[in-house]
Amino acid sequence: MMAQNEVVVVGIDVAKDKVDACIRSLSQRQTFPSTAEGQRALIRWLRKHKVGKAVMEASGGYERDWAKALRDARIEVRIVDPKRVRSFAPHPP
Repeated sequence: MMAQNEVVVVGIDVAKDKVDACIRSLSQRQTFPSTAEGQRALIRWLRKHKVGKAVMEASGGYERDWAKALRDARIEVRIVDPKRVRSFAPHPP
């Protein structure tokens, strides 16, 4: 169980046609299409889970519209360097 003052963070993997969102602390995952309705659905899902911060890789500009939509919804956004994120990926056995 998380302490009440901890911020819930979502990791978002942005692609051209969709985003994959994962709230690891809550074991929640969902995919949303890269459309205006997809952005609204993501924001509803994040609010449902009380997410306060979103982290996504810089991905050739595809992340910009998503970041703007989240910021407009008053969700803090961090765009990170993909090379730094890769160090957190699981390594094959």
